[in-house]
Amino acid sequence: MLDAVIISFVLLVTIGTGFYTSRKSSGEADSYIVSDRSMGLFTFVAVNVSTWYGGILGIGEYSYRYGISSWFTQGLPYYIFAFIFAFVFAGKVRATGLLSIPAKLRIEYNNKVAIVASILIFTITSPAPYLITAAQIIATIFDVPVDLMLFVIPIPLIIYLSIGGFRSNIKVDVFLFFFMFAGFIAAGIYLFTTFGGMPFLEQNLPQEHLSLTGGSSFFYLLVWYLVAAWTIADPGFHQRVYAAKTAQIAKKGILISIVLWALFDFFTNATGLFARALLPDLQNPVSAFPELAANYLPVGIKGLFLASLFATVYTTLNCFIFLSGVTFSNDIVKELVPVEKFHLKRYTAIGMVLSTLIAIILSIALRSIVDIWYYIGSLFVPALIFLITGAYFKKLKLADGFAMLQLIFIPISALIWIIIRKGLPSDSFITQIEPMIIGLLTGGIIYLIGRIKNHI
Repeated sequence: MLDAVIISFVLLVTIGTGFYTSRKSSGEADSYIVSDRSMGLFTFVAVNVSTWYGGILGIGEYSYRYGISSWFTQGLPYYIFAFIFAFVFAGKVRATGLLSIPAKLRIEYNNKVAIVASILIFTITSPAPYLITAAQIIATIFDVPVDLMLFVIPIPLIIYLSIGGFRSNIKVDVFLFFFMFAGFIAAGIYLFTTFGGMPFLEQNLPQEHLSLTGGSSFFYLLVWYLVAAWTIADPGFHQRVYAAKTAQIAKKGILISIVLWALFDFFTNATGLFARALLPDLQNPVSAFPELAANYLPVGIKGLFLASLFATVYTTLNCFIFLSGVTFSNDIVKELVPVEKFHLKRYTAIGMVLSTLIAIILSIALRSIVDIWYYIGSLFVPALIFLITGAYFKKLKLADGFAMLQLIFIPISALIWIIIRKGLPSDSFITQIEPMIIGLLTGGIIYLIGRIKNHI
């Protein structure tokens, strides 16, 4: 009963907060997309920490399968790139006073490059990994079909985000930020005190689970560090920096976020290790955290932990659904329809619905949260990293034609390699070469040709 009360309270207040705050947003772009650039340090940190962590069942899946290499691949590389973003990009991004990455690309390149880049951004802001996570959590808690939840969960988000924009997004995320930490800290302390610390884990885990590599190949580990470069191209990171009151708040907020991510990672990865030690025969590792809660956590802590799972994913789902809608409306449709026919809120709502439908299809087709991250990151992130870096550092910028070639051929080359690799013998060394590496090599070749031609 207590668990149900905790979870119901969090659900009701979350949705209520979204609808209540939606009343205060205007349809002006600055208000709707970046909340009048009014985010202070605490709000920035709370939103930044919570929205960068949505695939919580994916972390459980990865920890269950590979042990502490989860931190080595899903934690450390993101700290590194967040640190780089704070010192290299945050000040430059905030100084533009723009609303989105495509707006910057439109200034530095041309409108065609910006629109194609917007399509890629619309793709990488797919809420698919977070929608399937949220659906699995809610389905576990209330014993309802996962596929049904894929359709039900986005409905209130789309409604209140359509009306309230980023302001509603912020208020919901700040509320859930506290529950995100509370559940994992409570569960971690309980598991440590009940079963013991490292001695228990050492006795009950496969040896490779306590190694940094987890038995994975060098190239597989490398690709996760390359995927972490997503941070540079992440529209959410840019949006939060645009919305900060000052560049200094954005920079300091990112650095504080890194510390809080490290703390949260400690508890999530430790909990994943306990799940593997206590439930060694799970058929589906994606359910590691919910199954651990169902079988080993006591009343109260169980409810708080499940609420934490929900809070962690809902904040990111909130963010990505809104970002995909804004990208569709403000960065694609706005450039294609007459000004008098453009309505920001209406087209954002259409974009959110379209993005959600695509996310539902991806969720049903792939099922694995880690796979969705992997494929989206491998195919589309490299192209955007090249363009964004060039946009902020003029000496590294390519001519518009070569920028367009990168946007087109980097995803195509990575996709072709995915198809080819499936037909190769599984024990061949060449199969260890990851699609993202092929994409980066393609981008690098185009970049070198473009730079050489510029100097001829």
